[in-house]
Amino acid sequence: MPPDDDSPLESVRPSFAIAAVNLARLTGNTTTVLPMALLDCAALGPDVMQGYRREDGTYDHLSQEDLTRCLRAREMLVEGRLQVFNAIFNSTVFWSWRSLQNHMYDCEREADAEERVAPGEEDGSFDCVIAHSEGKHVATLTFLVSEASEYPSDHTFFCSSQEDLPGYVLRVIGTIHEDGSATIQKTLMRLLEKLAKGMATSENNSQTDDDVEDEDLEDDKNDAGVYNVDDDMGMLGAQPGSSKFDKYLLQRHFNEIVAYEYYPDIIPFGASDFALSVSLPAKSLADTISPRALMAWDKQLLSRAQYLTLLVSELRGVYPFVEHDATFTHSAHFHGVAPQFRVGLTSDYKPTQADVSEAIRKFGLKEEFNAQPPPVPVKKPDFRAAYEDQAIEDSEAAKEEPAGAAGEHVAGFRSFSLSSSLESLLNGHFLRILQLRVQYKLGWATAEALCWEVEKTQQPVGDIMRLRGEHIRREDAVDVYLSQSYILPADPLLECDPVEPINIPLVAFSYLMRRLTLCTRYCLVCHQPLQEDLSALKPYVCSSRLCTYQYYSLNRGPSLEYEICANPGAVDLLVSLAYIALAEAANDAPLPVGMGLRVPCRSAPAAKMGSDGLFDFNKLSHDNLIDQLPPIANIKKHLEQPCKTGRAKPRLQDIDKSVPQAAWSVLRWCVASCTAHLEELQSEEEQVKNIGPEWKQFRFSVGAPDAEAKHRRAIVQAQAESTRAREYPSLYAFHGSPTKNWHSIIRHGLWFKHIANGRSEGNGKRIHYYCWRNSASGIASCVALTEVVNLPSKFVYNREHFVVDKTDWIICRYLLVMGWSDWSPNVTLNYFQMIDRGPQEAPEQDADDSIPYVKMDPTYPPMMGVERIRIPEPTHALEKILAARREEFFPVNYDEDDLAIFNAVPPIQAMHPAGEVGVVSIESDWQHDREWVLKAIEHIAPPPTESSIQATAALQRELKALLQEQKTAKSLKELGWYIPTDLIGDNLYQWIVELHSFNKDLPIAKEMDQRGVNSLVFEIRFPAGFPHAPPFFRILKPRFLPFSQGGGGHVTLGGAMCLDLLTADGWLLGYSISAVLLQVKLAISSLDPKPAHLAPNWDTPYRMQEAMEGFKRAANFHGWKIPQDFDRIAL
Repeated sequence: MPPDDDSPLESVRPSFAIAAVNLARLTGNTTTVLPMALLDCAALGPDVMQGYRREDGTYDHLSQEDLTRCLRAREMLVEGRLQVFNAIFNSTVFWSWRSLQNHMYDCEREADAEERVAPGEEDGSFDCVIAHSEGKHVATLTFLVSEASEYPSDHTFFCSSQEDLPGYVLRVIGTIHEDGSATIQKTLMRLLEKLAKGMATSENNSQTDDDVEDEDLEDDKNDAGVYNVDDDMGMLGAQPGSSKFDKYLLQRHFNEIVAYEYYPDIIPFGASDFALSVSLPAKSLADTISPRALMAWDKQLLSRAQYLTLLVSELRGVYPFVEHDATFTHSAHFHGVAPQFRVGLTSDYKPTQADVSEAIRKFGLKEEFNAQPPPVPVKKPDFRAAYEDQAIEDSEAAKEEPAGAAGEHVAGFRSFSLSSSLESLLNGHFLRILQLRVQYKLGWATAEALCWEVEKTQQPVGDIMRLRGEHIRREDAVDVYLSQSYILPADPLLECDPVEPINIPLVAFSYLMRRLTLCTRYCLVCHQPLQEDLSALKPYVCSSRLCTYQYYSLNRGPSLEYEICANPGAVDLLVSLAYIALAEAANDAPLPVGMGLRVPCRSAPAAKMGSDGLFDFNKLSHDNLIDQLPPIANIKKHLEQPCKTGRAKPRLQDIDKSVPQAAWSVLRWCVASCTAHLEELQSEEEQVKNIGPEWKQFRFSVGAPDAEAKHRRAIVQAQAESTRAREYPSLYAFHGSPTKNWHSIIRHGLWFKHIANGRSEGNGKRIHYYCWRNSASGIASCVALTEVVNLPSKFVYNREHFVVDKTDWIICRYLLVMGWSDWSPNVTLNYFQMIDRGPQEAPEQDADDSIPYVKMDPTYPPMMGVERIRIPEPTHALEKILAARREEFFPVNYDEDDLAIFNAVPPIQAMHPAGEVGVVSIESDWQHDREWVLKAIEHIAPPPTESSIQATAALQRELKALLQEQKTAKSLKELGWYIPTDLIGDNLYQWIVELHSFNKDLPIAKEMDQRGVNSLVFEIRFPAGFPHAPPFFRILKPRFLPFSQGGGGHVTLGGAMCLDLLTADGWLLGYSISAVLLQVKLAISSLDPKPAHLAPNWDTPYRMQEAMEGFKRAANFHGWKIPQDFDRIAL
């Protein structure tokens, strides 16, 4: 039977090819007849299963091996044919339509007794018949896709029926269009799930009141902390035994997250839904990522005390929602779980329920804002007045609403510059990459490469791994290379249980931290590695036209609105420089390709006009796009208009309806294409001294995130070669170039061609006559102030000016901009002097030493006219911010919802005498007394400040092992120690541990029982040298009777433990904390030389200083070696 007209194959030979295959096998003619016969059989498709009917009525069938071979061959033929079609037509519409047809064909072929699928009468439609498994008809539905060319990525399904349907069916099909873009298979699966639940609800509503009461009683009996949906799952044929919400698994996953120094939490919604989040203090980002890079990416990351938070929503009350292989669980399928990831900043370790609702809200009511009138053309702008007005406005705004004030509490779940790109990666690719990684045991780099290869070639994963697997696996070597320059986060997948459900919140947050650390190495849109030889400080987009279009036209890059509000001076500068460069034709590529600009044009022929009345615009002209943009200050006012909760925020386009969309795209390009860091300096503390008020100063950094480290290494190397460099590590020099060149310099750095052009055109004397009419800068001249390694003997030229051919030796620090109102012909590069004056004494510093200044080499002092400039230490402002963040203490007080997870105690399994497994009551087990512990740590010293990568990794392993041991213990009483998970802070180097359940015959146990002391509360402090150096154990409460007064238990007068194994002599690298806890408990229980007793003032906590002094006295008395840097453990 030949295939239908829509089959990818044209035609097939008669089905007697089956007989030909069997005949070839029988005669051994496998070289001539067999290949063509198998090809013909493969073309038969599913009909090959029916066999060949002989004349006598009997059937001839293929062997199982040949049948499998033919079916696989057909799939390869179809795939190959489609690839040929794609190569010929290269049409997205063709692929989308073919995907729609293939999915219809697959659904028609795979439909079972509960549904029948067939193509509809109209193009882009199909009919579906729904029936019970026993054959009872439910409904006949017609599905129509909104736009077949957009299938399966950006379409909508609409469902209708000509039948008189039950109410629950009408309600279900009325919401099909709300499910978003999904394949036909997924859409039908969701339909069946909703119908099953609707049917169950309809039947339940028809029950009598007595039946409802009986169900309530039964639910109360079955309520054990886990909601069971076996019955509902069975309606869709899912495997029984799976649960909707496993509190105890979530508890284990929370403990694992804590072990990695992250903060987990749960945000409930109503009675059956919740969201999860994982957070990290934003200040901790500076421990692994260059603070200079963080400030360039988004200065609000370090602007205040806040958390970087990953929010996971749309879980429908299901946990776990993925299996050990990263595929969805049956319960997740049943409830339609579609996890959505959001990345943002929060003021607390967890967002509030209102913040989460606002963050995941997809729609908002449109509100009319006060639009600004179109700007009036001005022939001669007064830039000095514009400067003064803008300065007054900024000053007043800072007084009224100091949004950037450090330490200010800012509510809400706030996006930052990279949120959009990171969310696109997590929502579109993370789970798929995770599945590939688990399935093929790959690293992150290789799993990503495999995912991109599958998307690019559209080939089966197995074929790619079989043919190019060895080449793809080489990507894992990239991580080894990157680890030499970057501090990558720990990988939890390396230690997870292969049969347990994956801890998605932990793995997702770890992956988020990885991609944030490496963000400048990947395209912000397609997320694939950048191939361009460009070292950018800020993340950027690859050269793909599709990525370029999405980056600029769909706002897939950093938020333009945020940049305008937070850094209006820099935005105005970028637009003004772009205008000058384009006006003077200084830019080789004025616009990146693929932006899709469309503008009105009176001179173009009407035949080229589109249906929207606009024309394609291939070349930017400064006078008809940038000139139509309003002033940046006006845009800032418009965007900062307040809006109510649930209302849409002001948009750029609303400020002036006459501005074409293309102009906004150009504005977005001017800002988003800048990969350097520009920030206007308005604080005198940060500005260069003796420059003059006519120059606006900007902090200016260009280069890769590791450029600062390379420059520092070059300085260290120079200091090893030159005694002068050891005293004065750097020289500071000005770089001048025509204003038209700065648009390119800001994006690409001080390449040699720009320096050469500057010299050839007279050291910056050339004057331009173009200026954006709405510019607040009114740029007349630009000069950069750079830091250069102090090895002038190795410069190409070092007399009147410097010529340096090593880019690592030069790093930009400041950009100086002068407006037209302050410019005069006398202000040229000759005004900026750099003359070899010979060795001189450095000038005396001002009396005010609150600001550290760079120590200048008097041989080459940078001069502004006749005055010697003074430069604040470049890292001073940044170190000041970091110091403020480090001093902030983040008290993490888990709320009731989180504590309900942390403190959930699962039933303890034990063997009954008859051999049956039963549940033992935990009432007789030891119970944690949180109030007692909180009183004990009320005056505890701050955690240690020193750390190391080696110690952090070791402590992560130790804490994870202890929490796992605590979780799996048969009883806490037998375990003998307890770590309160809610008291695990953001510093791994300080632990709180309780020792309890001592032998009842011991004096210390009797006295504890008499005084109601629940446990001995210990503080464990770890040095940066751990695990090579021992930890410090001390008791907080209760206070013990001193040895001199008859006490014992190896506890010193100050509460420290007096044990050889906790000294530098007795400590061994192989000791685990679990083993040390056992040794400490045995020492306290020892009756030799004296038993331990509680002191009369047992309720008085020990102080840190007396504990350290007691430990030193005991060590000196016994001749033990005190650990190196022991005193620093209290810092």
